Amino acid sequence: MRSYCTKGFAVYLMIFLIAASAHALEIRGAVAGEINGDSNLIDGNAFTWNPYNFAGFDYDIDRDEGSETLTTTLTDYHRLSGDAPYGIIYEASNQIAVFKSAQLDMLYGKLRVASIDNIDGKITLDNKDNAITLSKNKDIELMPGIYLRAADNDTLRYYIYKEVNDPGTYEIRGAVAGEIHGASNLDPTENSFIWSPQNFAGFYYDIKKDIGTETLKFVLTGDNKLSGDSPDYGVTYTTTAQNKAFERALWGSYKVIGFQAEKYFAGYNEGVDEYSGSNIFYKESTDKNSLSSEQLEKILIDEKTKTIVKKGESIKLKEGYELLLKGVSDGGKIFLELRKDGESVDEAFAAPSRDSATEFDKTYYYRNPGVGEQRNLVTIGVHFMSTYKDEEQALALVDGLWQISAMPVDVKADTQYDKMTIRSVDANNGVITMDNKDNAITLNKKRDIVLMPGLNLRTADNETLRFYIYKTETIAKT
Repeated sequence: MRSYCTKGFAVYLMIFLIAASAHALEIRGAVAGEINGDSNLIDGNAFTWNPYNFAGFDYDIDRDEGSETLTTTLTDYHRLSGDAPYGIIYEASNQIAVFKSAQLDMLYGKLRVASIDNIDGKITLDNKDNAITLSKNKDIELMPGIYLRAADNDTLRYYIYKEVNDPGTYEIRGAVAGEIHGASNLDPTENSFIWSPQNFAGFYYDIKKDIGTETLKFVLTGDNKLSGDSPDYGVTYTTTAQNKAFERALWGSYKVIGFQAEKYFAGYNEGVDEYSGSNIFYKESTDKNSLSSEQLEKILIDEKTKTIVKKGESIKLKEGYELLLKGVSDGGKIFLELRKDGESVDEAFAAPSRDSATEFDKTYYYRNPGVGEQRNLVTIGVHFMSTYKDEEQALALVDGLWQISAMPVDVKADTQYDKMTIRSVDANNGVITMDNKDNAITLNKKRDIVLMPGLNLRTADNETLRFYIYKTETIAKT
């Protein structure tokens, strides 16, 4: 019996690849560095996170209390020096539980206790003797639970984030607006405040390519009201589709859009040809542009992780789908069956191990006949790197998965989502706008309001006006 084994496949047979489930929640702070072509670093090298721009630091909006700050200051070559003046300075109240037994020079991850001021109740940490270079794709724990991540890009962008693993529901808040420490941070020309992916971690953002355009703008009248009347609506939301490469880059690119603080698919981009892989999903879809059909599909899977599937096993997908490997032929073809909720919906074959196999030969795709208003839209793609067969087993190596939801979200003009209504959809330019027409909102104290699905507004229980937007994320028990 012949076996088909591409170079390197035998190595994968010797190490069983298991994709670990990711249960950790990442709460990121404001993005520092070059954003949309401009740097937001102070004096070209410094950035500070505090409770107003990083939801990972504790903050009491009612009392305007939160003590933690973390400042990074870069030297040449994107380096956070471990020599004075130090590249990382963290300050907080020494009454925070983790610091109550702190002593000078005690280490908390990469940071050491530099000073404890019992009169002012403050503790300061720095990175003495722990220099850090922000090379691309850097991901490092600074102190227990607090990490720093740099973009996988030659352009410097980075943020700090908190990793949460315990089951529960967590609030991802945006930047705090209103009166902070006795001074207003509202734009005085309009009495306004704007949230974007840079100051609200709930909005979709890809730090690698600086992708993410959602903005939410509040304009307050003199009585702290967000008007619901035209043309000066108090709440306006705008988002724009952008081109994004598939994680498996040979598949080309698609249009991604943040919508209601989630990541959505807006359409396929035309590639070169199907044989190179970059045009498969575009050509095989009849209705390629979701926005032209005034709908969006949530992106469920976009990954290039390698995994092995044996004959008789299934690749588990979302929304009840699974792709069964029914067999591998002596000629290197693989026979596949797509099932949804246990029922067969498609059968096909791929030929990843045939001589001179193209990307088209190696890709399984499913054309969903009806996704809302769209016909024959490719909603699932699976890339098979190679196959292996001997007298005892038959296997295939998967190195690319793609899936979008078969349950679209409606973005037709005048569609209402709680307090917000879709005002316009520009399919050509990929722009969606929303406003709060006929839904005026008064920012009284202690309000908690759903603006639209997944996006809420909270005001302080205080006569002084303070507020932020937030979304919730849940870590389920396993």
